Amino acid sequence: MLLDLSDRAKFKVTGKDRARFLNGQLTNDILSLRPGSAVCACALTAKGKLCAELFVAATKEGHFLDAEAVLRESLAARLERYIIADDVTLEEVTGEFGLFHLVNPVSGKAESPAAALPGSETMNFLIESNRFGVPGLDLWFPANRADAVREELGQSPVDPETAESFRIERGIARWGKELSEDVIPNEAGLDKRAISYGKGCYLGQEVISRIKSIGHVNRHLCTLVPAAGVTFEIGDKLFADGESVKEIGYVTSVGQSRSLDRAIALGYVRRAFAVSGTILQVRRNNSLLGPIEVRGLPIHSA
Repeated sequence: MLLDLSDRAKFKVTGKDRARFLNGQLTNDILSLRPGSAVCACALTAKGKLCAELFVAATKEGHFLDAEAVLRESLAARLERYIIADDVTLEEVTGEFGLFHLVNPVSGKAESPAAALPGSETMNFLIESNRFGVPGLDLWFPANRADAVREELGQSPVDPETAESFRIERGIARWGKELSEDVIPNEAGLDKRAISYGKGCYLGQEVISRIKSIGHVNRHLCTLVPAAGVTFEIGDKLFADGESVKEIGYVTSVGQSRSLDRAIALGYVRRAFAVSGTILQVRRNNSLLGPIEVRGLPIHSA
C-alpha cells in the first residue's frame, strides 16, 4: 500500500549540534537514530502538553522532520525558540520534497525494507519507518518528480478515504483528530512509540515521568466497533448505558475496516471503561444510537 504524505510540513535540520539539540527538544531518543531510519516523537510544553507529533528521519547530511501541514508555522517557532548558542540551522523544505510512504515493502529474503526496492534515481533518500506500526519506507523525492516515482514503483497512492481508514484501523492518532494542544501523549498511546524513558532530559519530561510513575492517565484512545446497524459520526458522545447522563468519552475519527468489513472509529474513553470488550452506548444530542464495543489499539490487539 502506497500513501501520499506530500502535504505534510517538512524541515531540514543541519549543524554539528543538531542531534543533541533535537534530543533535548523531543520525547524520543534522537542521539541513537541511525542514518536511513526514522522515529516518531513529540514536542511538548513544559507542562507536558503536545505542541506537535512528528517524525524525525536521519540522513548523513542532516535530520529531516515532517508533521501535519497545520503545524508548519507553530512547530518551526517552537524549535527556533530554543536555538540559542547551538550550531543548528532549521530550514523549511515543505515545497522542495514530495513524501510517499510504502507500507510493508519487504518481500522474499530482503534484509530490510529498503532492500525490497530497486536502485532509484528519482528519490533523494529512503527511510525505514514504522509510521503505522508495521515495517515501511518513507520515500523523499523532489516535489516535481511524483509521477516518475509512481511509475518506478508501479503503483499509485491509495485515495484519501482508504488511507484514513487504514490509519484508524492501525490505531494511529492524528493531529486535528485525536491530537491537539490539550492532549497528553500517554492518553493517545504515544508513550508506546514516541517516548523514550531512558534518554536524557527534554522539555516536558518531568510531567511525562510523573505519569509513568503514577501508572495511568484519566482517559485512553481506543478503537470503537459499533453493533450491526449502528452508525456514528465524529463528535458523538459515549455513555456507560442507555440511562446514564454522564459522558465518558467521544468519537474522534470514523472509517471503514477492510478486515471486519464494517465501520470502525477511534475515540477517547475514560480509564475505567477503556477495557477491550466493554460495551458502551453512543448518543448524538438527545438521541440514543445504540451499542458500541471498545477494542484496543490497533483493533486486532484485542
